[in-house]
Amino acid sequence: MKKEKIENAIINGLNQAESAWNNVGFNFNKRIAAADSVMEKYEEPSKIPGHPFVKNGIYKVDEFVALVVDMRNSSQHLKTHISSKLENGFQRVFYETSALLPAIEVACSVEGGAVTEYLGDGALILFSVNINEREKSIQAAYRAAKNCIEDAREIINRELFKRYDLPNISLGAGISLSKALVTLVGSDNNFQAKVIGECVWEASKLSVGVNKIYVSKYLYDIWPNSKGGSLKFKSDDIGYCVIKS
Repeated sequence: MKKEKIENAIINGLNQAESAWNNVGFNFNKRIAAADSVMEKYEEPSKIPGHPFVKNGIYKVDEFVALVVDMRNSSQHLKTHISSKLENGFQRVFYETSALLPAIEVACSVEGGAVTEYLGDGALILFSVNINEREKSIQAAYRAAKNCIEDAREIINRELFKRYDLPNISLGAGISLSKALVTLVGSDNNFQAKVIGECVWEASKLSVGVNKIYVSKYLYDIWPNSKGGSLKFKSDDIGYCVIKS
């Protein structure tokens, strides 16, 4: 069921991307200016776990497990036109991210994670933390990262090759935990709900591995032990990489 949901999200994302490209793709053969969106609210709805609305000037502190999943070398893909089925490098990255982003959302939501920001070629996913059930949040974030690195990536690569003869994409995932500030950022005509904290910064820095999951030192130190567990960690210049025994 999980793989089926991920596959449906990827296929729907690519179908929508193809439809959009067929209608407006010609515009990207030349440089055009992007339109600015204007928001005039002082209370914003959000997908931040436990904070469905965030008010301007109201600051709240909460604890989160942050997961960042990121596609590797997307800038290089943008400059590389390697398929006769595509017009240019932008179309390649557009299709890759159109498959990746909905796949990340589904792969993480089945574990209770909420995508709070799309980062162009990746996403920030947050998991709420109950102080008495912190281990559950950590394990859920790891399962979500594993869903992305393994199941989602496999299906994405299969679909991209089948449709466009594209080579495999690679992903990186970083996980961290900390307290963070929940607030609105921006100006009067463009507020956005944001989580600002060490967990977000660290997860982003740890997502640079190639098809690997990295965790922060703090998470490594408190990682829940499970009877018969097969996970081990290897320390390197990036952080603590999750490996199988």
